Amino acid sequence: MKRSPQSMLGVTLLEIMLVLAIAAMVIVMSIRYYQSASNNQKIAAGLNTIMAVAAAGESYLATGPAQGLQTASTLNFTPYLGGVVPTSPWGGPLEIAGINATSYSIDMSVSSDPVVCTQLIALISQNSKLSTPAPTCAGGKLKVTVNM
Repeated sequence: MKRSPQSMLGVTLLEIMLVLAIAAMVIVMSIRYYQSASNNQKIAAGLNTIMAVAAAGESYLATGPAQGLQTASTLNFTPYLGGVVPTSPWGGPLEIAGINATSYSIDMSVSSDPVVCTQLIALISQNSKLSTPAPTCAGGKLKVTVNM
């Protein structure tokens, strides 16, 4: 039996399913890439924020407060950060608190994803002023101690 050319013009169900499966895979991969790129951007922004606060701490200490860094606070550092209260890339304010005359702590809200915390801690630990004691991440908060 010969088929007429008109009967061969259609698309089979298998071909449609194959095209839809490929399209779904492309969409899923692009969403994963976007999420990864977004996390990496937030990690870089978080590191830059912490480094800016550390630089502001040096400027604050250079002005010679009588108690050293013991009186360090977010309010005291704001003039050294361009008059802007720093915020976390994941939302929420940064909290700065003096520990003693030569050190203070930075608390920043972070993602609940442990991979994000691990990557951020690894990057922060490369700086000798920020690595002792090691930064910690618990309950969606990153705590960094800065020693001068």
